[in-house]
Amino acid sequence: MKKLIYKSILLAMLVLSFASCKKFLEKEPIGRVGKNVLFEDVLGAKVALTGAYKSMLNYYKLEYGMHGDVASDNVVNIFSNDPFMLQSFNFSSTSGDDALIAGHIWLAVFETLNNTNNILNAIPNLKAEFPNQLNELEAIEGQALVIRAICHLDLSKVYAQPYNFTPDASHLGVPVLTKTPSPGDQVPRKTMKQTYDQILIDLNAALPYLNKYNNATDQALVSYQAALGLLSRVYLYKGDWENSVKAANLIIEDTKYSLATASEYKSVFQEYPGISSVKKEVLFQLSALGFTKVSTKEIMSIFSAPSVTVAQYGASSKLINLFDTNDIRNNMFGDVGGYHISKKYTEGSLAATTPYTIKVIRLSEVYLNRAEANWNLKKYPEAAEDLRIISQRAHPGQTIVINYGSSADLYQKIADERNRELCFEGHRLYDIVRRKENLQRGNDCNSTVCLLTYPNNKFVLPITTKELDANKALQPNPGYN
Repeated sequence: MKKLIYKSILLAMLVLSFASCKKFLEKEPIGRVGKNVLFEDVLGAKVALTGAYKSMLNYYKLEYGMHGDVASDNVVNIFSNDPFMLQSFNFSSTSGDDALIAGHIWLAVFETLNNTNNILNAIPNLKAEFPNQLNELEAIEGQALVIRAICHLDLSKVYAQPYNFTPDASHLGVPVLTKTPSPGDQVPRKTMKQTYDQILIDLNAALPYLNKYNNATDQALVSYQAALGLLSRVYLYKGDWENSVKAANLIIEDTKYSLATASEYKSVFQEYPGISSVKKEVLFQLSALGFTKVSTKEIMSIFSAPSVTVAQYGASSKLINLFDTNDIRNNMFGDVGGYHISKKYTEGSLAATTPYTIKVIRLSEVYLNRAEANWNLKKYPEAAEDLRIISQRAHPGQTIVINYGSSADLYQKIADERNRELCFEGHRLYDIVRRKENLQRGNDCNSTVCLLTYPNNKFVLPITTKELDANKALQPNPGYN
């Protein structure tokens, strides 16, 4: 017990050392002595993995988790002096915004990435030294590989144009790190193809470990099914339709998971982890249970607070108009002060101990991934059937039939259903951009930017000047530097 407490304290100190870094290459995030002590046994690797999950939660519940919706056509601004996400809403980020969203997301994701790389780089020595604990180490390795893949994917979504921006994905991706850089290391950006190559290497390498030790009982831990779900997403973003369908099939046909029923739908988002509806549908979530403070700058309160004096963004009329009156998801919004406030994460008063979880991937997304991939394979009946399944769950009082006059009509229906199902879960901007669509906000747009045509430099955030100064090999994003 004393060793566990000591290692937990050490991990907390090391995580804090990340937060104090102004540039991710300015100083070594974990000192050599600290790493040697932390990874001297398997317990240290377990503690470090817990730290990686916590670090990932920190960036998902803050700017990264909100950017995909705030910078989309899904929201209107309520609090005009919002100091937190206004650069995202107005596409006004600059390369000097080291202390704002452009700098914060970069540093927060690299914190998780560096923590995870330290675990992965320690695993070979631990396997050699503790061969009797190989099972535990391989389970840790599988989870860490998926977390590293998620970090590279999330960075590429925010700081790089989509995979299909160039025909061969030869445009700039992000720095691909498989070990923590030392102070002064010059790390260039890889191409988007190279970025995705590493993401897929990590996800596929994780599958045998996760399948071998799979129990799928705790959605707050990466599982075999979660890795497959993320593969279906990555292949969809890449435009590898057949592999996206294959990965989706393996999950949908797995009896361990099923869609929550219509009556259970709200509880998927608002109840404690461990209840049946969460266990049915959620493949991977980040749990904020046990944290004693809910910040007004976190994802739950910025979208879902019960008062316009706290909530900063409401649903746009364009989003609200996608729902018909019989859609149970229409009930996930409330009229507060004349604004449509999302109730996806909470309902009622915001207490300091209000529990919430952030859904990284749900089974419903996998159905929609498969629907879109099948559409691109010209398998229109199969695509329509997946669309019907998701829509039917949302309309328990009627029988849903998917009628479409053309393939283009079906495609739009799939896109609209994806937004209805996944709104306020951080997907919308990235879906628009990877489909090479214009961002057209509705008539109630109160941003300084109501239209961005594709392609556009503003669809990605700038890499800040301080990062570029610290790492001369780092290429800037066009249009900012």
